[in-house]
Amino acid sequence: METEKPNKKPVLSFLAMVLAVIVFAAIGAHLFKSRGASLVDVNAPQIQIDQWITSPPPDLNGRVYVLEFWATWCPPCIQSIPHMIELADKYKDKSVPFIALSVDRSSEPVKKTVKDRNINYYVGMDNGLSAKYSVRSIPSTFIIGQSGKVVWQGHPRQSDFEPALVNALNAPPPKPETNTK
Repeated sequence: METEKPNKKPVLSFLAMVLAVIVFAAIGAHLFKSRGASLVDVNAPQIQIDQWITSPPPDLNGRVYVLEFWATWCPPCIQSIPHMIELADKYKDKSVPFIALSVDRSSEPVKKTVKDRNINYYVGMDNGLSAKYSVRSIPSTFIIGQSGKVVWQGHPRQSDFEPALVNALNAPPPKPETNTK
């Protein structure tokens, strides 16, 4: 019977493992950024929700707003809630509605999460809108500009999320369409 030989180079084995993790993380990040169709510069699909867990948001026409698709069973979604609460507070004075639509099958865990985590933004149940936004993974977040077009999409913890929100708020209002008839 052969005995297992001890690994004489544990540092090299460890470094190889770390390198493999970095490579897979880089590939995953690339795939995350390139997943699904980009909706940037496309008119945002209208939000029509059957069930709001909180009160519904105000009229969104001509406003910058943030739309997130998430679920209670999604650890990255739950981890991003404090960040979203912080940003919703920070941009409240700018009248930026933050809207989170849950893809959960039941509203009960969503109601519990809203209460337990003190979510201060608008929360509703997704009823097919995620398909119109071509959502392939969650959390997926969109910033919609004053013109009603998507100006940014990605993960809410991406470093360019808040700068994109600031850019959308600082963008000049859309020019009114002129009737040439």
